[in-house]
Amino acid sequence: MPEMPDKKARLTDAAADLIYRKGFAHTTLADIAAAAKVALGSVYYYFKSRNDVARAILERRQFEIEQLFEKIDRLQTPRERLRALVEVWIETRDNDARYGCPIGSLCHELAKGRGPLSGEAAEPFKMLLGWCEVQFRLLGKPDQEAVALGLHLVAALQGISLIANALGDPDTILAEAAYLGDWLRDV
Repeated sequence: MPEMPDKKARLTDAAADLIYRKGFAHTTLADIAAAAKVALGSVYYYFKSRNDVARAILERRQFEIEQLFEKIDRLQTPRERLRALVEVWIETRDNDARYGCPIGSLCHELAKGRGPLSGEAAEPFKMLLGWCEVQFRLLGKPDQEAVALGLHLVAALQGISLIANALGDPDTILAEAAYLGDWLRDV
């Protein structure tokens, strides 16, 4: 991710946090300025619109996904790497139960109505799906099956985040993670 001026980074951090907790529709540029402790004019200097803020957050989320992949790609086997992805959901289960998945929530909200950001909102999911497909191919699965298995895993992880959020219960993520661990052992 390119280096950002300190103020832009603070604004992006504040926006990412607020939008994660409150949602894109309920976060104003004034909210972001206040959270970043900068004048509202500073927001407009770096971001001409709320869509520009969303793009910066999507870029940040993609960078975070890339960093995650770099970390777990060090594991020896594709199965270990896939399990490590599931482990991320276990580690973040309390936040997911409270606010939803930071990737899925934003992408879902931006894609509603197939608005101007819907294509960009799909990118983090495309990254997750593509990486999972590669791992399943490395497990020896043919292309079509690798695609289906990758989709299933990402759908299960996103779905359990949604359910945990709706129920306010992080333990649902633990239950699904245990199931996925068994499933990955047998795939």
